[in-house]
Amino acid sequence: MQRLESNVAFKCPRCGQMAAAVVDVPEPDWSMAERSSELYAEGHTEVVCPNCGADFSAYATNSGGSCEIKLDDFPGVRISCDPPYFSPEEGEDWIEQEITGDPFAFFKESYHQATAVLAQHGEDGGAHIINRMVFAQQVAALEAYLADTLIKGVVADPRALQRLIDKDKDLLAERVSLSEIARNPDLLKDRVKGYLRGLLYHNLQKVDFLYWTAFDIRVLGSKDENAHLLEAIQLRHHCVHRNGVDLDGRRLTVFTRDYVQLTADRMKALVERVQSQILPF
Repeated sequence: MQRLESNVAFKCPRCGQMAAAVVDVPEPDWSMAERSSELYAEGHTEVVCPNCGADFSAYATNSGGSCEIKLDDFPGVRISCDPPYFSPEEGEDWIEQEITGDPFAFFKESYHQATAVLAQHGEDGGAHIINRMVFAQQVAALEAYLADTLIKGVVADPRALQRLIDKDKDLLAERVSLSEIARNPDLLKDRVKGYLRGLLYHNLQKVDFLYWTAFDIRVLGSKDENAHLLEAIQLRHHCVHRNGVDLDGRRLTVFTRDYVQLTADRMKALVERVQSQILPF
């Protein structure tokens, strides 16, 4: 049975480490899709830290394609939540790709599912809730691909790891003791992985620098493509955190079916360009 889930990031109040996890979120009444105010659900869930295994009871709200999660015992902990998405059905062929941890396979599946939803349930109106949900999901899928591909590639290639350490100013500032190195032979990789996991992958200029430094690959493309994607990243923030309203309180109407499809296609082209140059890991 499919579940509605969200990718979350938070600083664990138990171990103090940055953590990324998948959390179940309540499903709204999809029969009310024409009215975004009715797409609301709330309920109890749990958040597990993958670093120390701590299990936290939490309360989740899902409204208009964005969600908010608060830990019951640590309400001050800030949790960053991606737009909710459905987990894959058991028995689907591509679940094996998920087990192998293939970021490109994940992105392709997201693209095909999201654009199918857009074609079947989206509308030409630029403020439609389904259009916005598909748009936000595809931006999240792009960020996930860029993050996972970078981390896996850097960990697998000692030369890429060294180039990042030599040229990234934040990594250059890291300081470790000899005793830490002696206790953990993988300390270098662990520190770099932790740093890369903590970055915001909607900052495409920073991501472009990291890929160019590690792999000699450019993430950014032509001037027109860059302008479109950078604007899309900004608009995604308004979809996820402001329910499709800009900072002046105006309802955004840019999310037509054609615009959402074009944005998804350009993200797919970016991912395929990167994937064609990345070394196997």
